[in-house]
Amino acid sequence: MPPSRTEDPALWRVRDELLRLDPTGARTAVAIREAFDQAYDGQRTGRWDYSQLHKTEKTHLGTLVEIWLQREFKFADGEDLDYRISGQDVDAKWSRDLYAWEIPPEMYSRGDQIAMVLWANEYSIRWSMGLIRISERVLLPEGKQRDRKRRLNDAGGDSILWIHRSRPMIENTLIHLPDGLMNEISDASSGQKAVNLLFSRVQGHLINRSAILTAAQQVDSAKRVRDARKALARDGVVIFGHYDPHPKMARDLGLPAPTLGRFISARLAEYEVGDSEPFTVIANRRWRLARPDEEVGEAPPLPTQGNE
Repeated sequence: MPPSRTEDPALWRVRDELLRLDPTGARTAVAIREAFDQAYDGQRTGRWDYSQLHKTEKTHLGTLVEIWLQREFKFADGEDLDYRISGQDVDAKWSRDLYAWEIPPEMYSRGDQIAMVLWANEYSIRWSMGLIRISERVLLPEGKQRDRKRRLNDAGGDSILWIHRSRPMIENTLIHLPDGLMNEISDASSGQKAVNLLFSRVQGHLINRSAILTAAQQVDSAKRVRDARKALARDGVVIFGHYDPHPKMARDLGLPAPTLGRFISARLAEYEVGDSEPFTVIANRRWRLARPDEEVGEAPPLPTQGNE
């Protein structure tokens, strides 16, 4: 069991501060997503999957997560460890496998230090964050590794004070595409056609800016989205972004609402009296999601986004 607030008040103060900064885990989820996407560097490499990374890049992913967390939360540097939170030195430990964190000697040989343990998996679309006070009691014996890193034993796993556990990741759109679709996107004759295909075939799901950059292999994702809107309008497809009133329109239709850097496409049909589906108002007319085999006309023009 993790220590109680009375048994380890310093650990709980760190926990309280992290929850104050990010009560829902949304900010941490963004930092983790940014770290993965930076490692893939899809705009230049075309990569979108953890399995495509080299061994050194996989090792570096943990460092990127630490950097993005510090960037997001403005943690002060620790005196001996990564961060200073609520007056305590805290070391961030990352692993792609739950409970497989590697604890270096400086965490167990200089007094009992606090570790922030983090885990995320692109395929299960889950992540977790917790705190643990490192001591001999929670560690496996030293092995033969030259770096003397050790892992948690069963007592260590049970001692984690979880802050966010098994929370949903911001989904990597490209990993979860239907079989063969990513090959079609990669084989498109231009970056714009690749983005058009992505929004045409992946409707009703949030699509990240990084997925657009990877599909297009070009810099300006905003222009790619604007041009995709024009190209797909003739097929009745709209692309909602994160600026108002687009998120409200998506919610009206029963779709996930786009947040910063995310988009969602949908094929629309004009709403008629007697229709049972939810609707939204665009250009002073009512629109609903089109039925699977329904013939539709041109999509309505959406309110402009940002600097459009």
